Amino acid sequence: METLGQASSMIGFLFVEDVVVDPADADKILGEQSGEVLGAAEAALSALQQWTTEAIEGALRSALIDGLGLKPKVAFGPVRLAITGRRVSPPLFESMELLGAERSLARIAALKGA
Repeated sequence: METLGQASSMIGFLFVEDVVVDPADADKILGEQSGEVLGAAEAALSALQQWTTEAIEGALRSALIDGLGLKPKVAFGPVRLAITGRRVSPPLFESMELLGAERSLARIAALKGA
């Protein structure tokens, strides 16, 4: 963020029930593996006992980078898009902790089903 005026577009996803995915960002991020990535992310995150930044990061890295063998940009792009609606956002894992487990998982499921 360079100015305070940009705040609403960067953190607005925290204050709405359902996020609107930017179509241009979706075209750049979503590919053939997106369904698999979102499914693996949903499964890994659903199993978490604690919804903390560290636990979220560990689960996603284990499932997507170690488990699917993806590079971070490819692994986290669809998840970031599901959570924030954009390909550029505040830090992903911290954003998910703030958003909460229920809303984060619902957004991942919604994009996976789209």
